Amino acid sequence: MAIHTPIIPPGHSEAAPSFRPSPVTVLFSKVTCNLSAYIEAERDLEHCSNWDPACDAWIRNAERVRTRVLDSLAQLDATPLERREDQPLKRLGKMAQMLIESDTPEAFRNTFALQDYFPDLFRCTDTGPTGRRTNQMVAAFQQHLKALSELPDFMDAIEVDPAEITADDPDYQMAPAA
Repeated sequence: MAIHTPIIPPGHSEAAPSFRPSPVTVLFSKVTCNLSAYIEAERDLEHCSNWDPACDAWIRNAERVRTRVLDSLAQLDATPLERREDQPLKRLGKMAQMLIESDTPEAFRNTFALQDYFPDLFRCTDTGPTGRRTNQMVAAFQQHLKALSELPDFMDAIEVDPAEITADDPDYQMAPAA
């Protein structure tokens, strides 16, 4: 007797049959995979000590994966928009780049909070197949960003004071003003 086992996480259905991938959505999928690999490489370093002979290899692997994810994020940023549903994906990509490259806990915390303060910038309002699929991609990516924030290097940075972030702060603008 066969046992039915779902292979898709709850809340994330398969792509709608009328969904047509754009260059941004294709690259965004690549970025998601690279970000996942980066998080795993950083988790490998959590318990790494000088006495561990594998530590050197883990550090080199984490550096390679970090370079790969930042390269794919730069490639995503350089890809032109084909449709308006691509904009939240590009914004999330830019946000992920800012998070990975953040130098201080404050910069990480403030950048991470952007999705809470400006939720409309990071989702589609369209209820069609493309908008729904984009929102599913956004939800999956936000789970990766949450996992990134839970890494020991960033963990103390996630509590945010709303008064610290303003829409006019040039350090946290996602795109130049038009």
